[in-house]
Amino acid sequence: MIPVINIAVTGRLLKLGVAFLVLLSLHTQTVRAQDEADPYADEPSLFPDDVLGEGYEPETYWHTGLNNFGLTGSLRTGFWSSNRLNNKEQDIGTGSIWLKLDKRIMSGVSLYTEGYVRDQDLFRTNDEFDRVKEMYVHVRKGDWDYRVGRQIIAWGRTDRLNPTDNLTPRDFTLMSPEIDEDRFGTEAIKISRVFGMYSSLTGIWIPNFRPNELPPANVAGLQFSEVEPGGSNQYALKFDRSGSDIDWSLSYFTGFDLNADLSIVGQSGTDVLVQKQYNRVKIMGADLATIVGANRYALEVAYTRSEDESGIDPLTKNSFFHSVLGIERDFGNNLSGIMQLFYRYVEDHQDPRVLANAGQRAVASLNALANHQLDEDEYGLSVRIGKKWWNETLEGELSGSTLLERHGSLIRPKLTYSISDHLKATVGGEYFDGGPDTLFGLQKNNRTFFSEIRYFF
Repeated sequence: MIPVINIAVTGRLLKLGVAFLVLLSLHTQTVRAQDEADPYADEPSLFPDDVLGEGYEPETYWHTGLNNFGLTGSLRTGFWSSNRLNNKEQDIGTGSIWLKLDKRIMSGVSLYTEGYVRDQDLFRTNDEFDRVKEMYVHVRKGDWDYRVGRQIIAWGRTDRLNPTDNLTPRDFTLMSPEIDEDRFGTEAIKISRVFGMYSSLTGIWIPNFRPNELPPANVAGLQFSEVEPGGSNQYALKFDRSGSDIDWSLSYFTGFDLNADLSIVGQSGTDVLVQKQYNRVKIMGADLATIVGANRYALEVAYTRSEDESGIDPLTKNSFFHSVLGIERDFGNNLSGIMQLFYRYVEDHQDPRVLANAGQRAVASLNALANHQLDEDEYGLSVRIGKKWWNETLEGELSGSTLLERHGSLIRPKLTYSISDHLKATVGGEYFDGGPDTLFGLQKNNRTFFSEIRYFF
């Protein structure tokens, strides 16, 4: 059967495209008007013809006016053999428009905005969605730096596994080949003060809360709902030293956990009603990194104190310690590799699988599994190898992660080819494996092959 694209699905994409053309037209008219009024328009160029070459004409594109205005972005389309929603849907087409505005308003003041409109199932359901990832005003004045608005605040010096990165969320359902594109911001005021050449102190106030977006659990017998805290004043403080022989930082955060705890709120027939609740945490963290020869060494640790300090509530995560130790090496010839060991220790650990009540046992076990607290100690290893060919136009990456106790694992190969300055193609896959008592095993439905083409403007 030949799939039929639902035209309504792309309605918002088309509207945004029309908006681009209108903006381009207005900006082009403004530029022309300025040229006509410019008293120096007839003066000779600083570059004579024999320097630029006879018949030289600047290369222009349909989006040149947008770029001059400070607006850049990409048009994307792709194919995924499976989505990231932990179900069994297959053969999924995707399409999206990503925009970024980085505009200087005046000396020391700029505006930054980034967002997208996407559809993650072009051929079947209407899964159209838009998100403003960031929108903030950035002010620099002497040794002070201010950011006000929706922003991504990413902490940590290890590779992708960051125990101190707890301030702004990720969307783990986003179908993108690039891992860090799943980040999105929250409203915040961030103030930094620089001391000397290497040190800075940063204070952050986050007036509301946005959690991580995770794939649904899809567990038979459990019905899920969610409640987010309101009026969620959150604060963070960080002292950072960068640019010297050893880079390091100390940080503190008090606010809400980006990952939920599960609470039983009732019964519906034979199903247990489960509510996702976000509890307060206090997190003290530190990291350091240094380069010795061709190697880079990094260490990152964090201690999280939860609301269940005594560890007696099986439905609230316990306080825990989380650390990552890594080494990165540049082997030359565009070949590099990273290997990291990660470790978690759960205080006052109790095995939820021994609870007598069946419903409480199922919910508490899922809660512990999702929050890496099924065992008192959790050990694991992550590896990432990268290689570039053909004047760095072809880039390959093989990454993976495995648990050393329960043997769950993820393998993620990816190959990216820059066809031109504006066109890039990516193919890859994600393969999850493991038992039902591992997070990797629970995501077997998310095994996928993906491909994507991006046009940058």
